[in-house]
Amino acid sequence: MFKKILSLFKLVSIIIVTIAFALSVIFAMFIKGKKVFYKFAKIWSKLLLKISNIKINIYNSADINNQNSYVYISNHSSLFDIPILLSILNLNTRIMYKEELEKIPIFGYCLKLSPFISVKREDKENALESFRNSIEAIKQNDSVIIFPEGTRSETGEIGVFKKGAFLLALKSGKDIIPITIRGANQILPKGKFIMNSTIVNVYIHNNIKIDNNLDTNQLINQVYNIINGKLKN
Repeated sequence: MFKKILSLFKLVSIIIVTIAFALSVIFAMFIKGKKVFYKFAKIWSKLLLKISNIKINIYNSADINNQNSYVYISNHSSLFDIPILLSILNLNTRIMYKEELEKIPIFGYCLKLSPFISVKREDKENALESFRNSIEAIKQNDSVIIFPEGTRSETGEIGVFKKGAFLLALKSGKDIIPITIRGANQILPKGKFIMNSTIVNVYIHNNIKIDNNLDTNQLINQVYNIINGKLKN
């Protein structure tokens, strides 16, 4: 019973903080432009993790230059994957998100104004536009985070990768940096009203240099095996 009450307190606190940050960043973006969103997003992410009592261990073997942009490809098993990644990666990093999130009051409008990239999966024309926006973001020296599974895993096990993220990397010529998030599925298990304090291990793997001669399916298998290897071990 105590755990449920504590979980409710954490969730209410997260909602309040998210609304406050959304209102603040909406105002800030009207005054200073979209780029200010990134700083707010990083602060918001770190605060959410602190409220939720989530500790992150980072194992970084990538060669990351904050002056460059990358295509980060990560597994996806929790709503907390986004604040986890935003809290640890370089500042100008965009996420591709489901357009349905824009329906959430206040927060959705904030997302719509932000530099993040919305995707309407069932609409091929919209998906193509999102792809173009991602290419443009990388040209502007912003990195992009993509979850190639397309949806959260309920078990924490990795799902099938879609091609979009890899076509983006091949088209842009930017390094792929695979990321394994391990343990995040235990924070707020799907379908349960319990928020667990836990330790999440994040493995930022070596850069994969893009070569025009690379086969897309081979690249998918390579990244899949890298990410899945740390989930299994």
